[in-house]
Amino acid sequence: MKRRLTIIASLFAAMMVMAACNGDDSEATTEEQTEQTAESSIIISGDVVSEQLGCVLNSRFTAGDKIVFRNNVVDGISGEQVTDAKVQLHLSTGEVLDMAYGQHGDDMFWVVAYPVTADTPTGQLDYKVTAEFNGKTAEWTPFNVAPSKLQIVSETVATSGPGPEEPAEEEVDLSTVETNQNVQIVGKNFELNGPNGEKTFYVKAGQEVTLSLKNEEGFHGLAIADLDVQLDQEGEVKFTPETPGEYEIACSVFCGAGHGDMTAKLVVVE
Repeated sequence: MKRRLTIIASLFAAMMVMAACNGDDSEATTEEQTEQTAESSIIISGDVVSEQLGCVLNSRFTAGDKIVFRNNVVDGISGEQVTDAKVQLHLSTGEVLDMAYGQHGDDMFWVVAYPVTADTPTGQLDYKVTAEFNGKTAEWTPFNVAPSKLQIVSETVATSGPGPEEPAEEEVDLSTVETNQNVQIVGKNFELNGPNGEKTFYVKAGQEVTLSLKNEEGFHGLAIADLDVQLDQEGEVKFTPETPGEYEIACSVFCGAGHGDMTAKLVVVE
C-alpha cells in the first residue's frame, strides 16, 4: 500500500513539473510573437495638396494642376522616418507611381505628383499608398468621407469665371433697417446664403447674436475674423458685437477651388 502511494505521489510531482514547463514555454512564445509583431510594423500617413494653389490642401482638381501626394513612412518601433523603402501610389485608373523621398517645403516626405490634363477623366479618383521595408509591408488609404475623396472637375464647374455682373446692392437706411439677432446661414458649394438667399445680415450692437450654420452641400464652416468668431462645423455660436460696422463672414474650412468665393456680410447697427 505504501509503495502504491509513493508511486502515485511521484507521478503527480512529475505532472506538475511538466505543466510548469509548458506554461513557461507558452508565455515565452506569446511574448516572442508580440515582439515580432511590433517589430514588423511600419506606419503610413499622408495628405494631398494642389501645386497650382501653392501646396494648399485640396480635394478638387482641374486640368493644368498637379495633384501632389505626400506621405510619411515611419518605423513602428523607433518612430523614425523610413527613408529607403519602396513606396508606391496606386490610382483607381490602374496606374502605379513610384514615390520619391525628399524635401517638400520645410519637411521631408515621400512625394509624387500626378498631372491633371484635359484628357484626365472627370469624377472621383480613388487611391492607396503601399510601402515595403526590410520585409515589412503596409497600406494606407484616406478616410472614406467626402472631403477626403479626390474629385477631377471641369474648369467650368471649378471656377465661376467672370459671369454676369451682380446687381448693385440697394442702399439701406441703417436707422430703420429691420434687425435679427438670429443669423441663419446655409452652406453649399460654393456659397454662403441665408434661408431666403440673402447675403447681408443686420444685427444690433451690444446685443447677443446667435450665428448658426447648416450645410446642404459639402463641408463648410464660418468665421468672422474681426469679431473673433469661428464655427468649423454645423451648429451655432453666440457672441455680442459691440462696435457698429460691416464685417465679412467667410468659410473657415478649405473646401475646394471656390473656397474664396464663400462670403457673406454681417452689418452691426447702433
